[in-house]
Amino acid sequence: MEVLEQLGIEWRVMVVNLAGFLVLLALLKKFAFGPIGNILAEREREVAADIEEAERAKEAALEDKRGMEEELAKVDERAAAIVADAEKSAEERREEILQRAEEQGQQIVAEGERSVELAMARAREQLRGETAEIAVQVSERALREALDDKRQAALVDAFIEDIERAAGDGPGGDGS
Repeated sequence: MEVLEQLGIEWRVMVVNLAGFLVLLALLKKFAFGPIGNILAEREREVAADIEEAERAKEAALEDKRGMEEELAKVDERAAAIVADAEKSAEERREEILQRAEEQGQQIVAEGERSVELAMARAREQLRGETAEIAVQVSERALREALDDKRQAALVDAFIEDIERAAGDGPGGDGS
């Protein structure tokens, strides 16, 4: 206390100031620090709740992302399967078209061969008809010339043999 007196500080004033300061602290604690502490505590709880909510939202977003990636992978698989099916179907269709074209080509060739055979048969028939007509004309001419029977028979036989040989050597060469 002597030190305080030497410094010019009165201890009673100091005690009153200290008591006033303590009263001020008590009042501040009761009216200012309490509500401020409550506000800060409430704010801390709100921030913690917001952080928790953000974490839950982040987890949900990650889960949604994983789900979408899985769905995208499934869509890719389905698309690949659809493309593979389309390629397979197109290949089958191509093979079917080629097979039909081959069959149609064979039918056309077969019809052509039948047409040629028919034309050849008609030509043979026509040749036979013309040959018979010529033979009749030659016979008539021979008769007109008044050949004897022997000579007439020999000419007719020779002519018929020539015709048969010509028919056998003609188109097709089947001797008919």
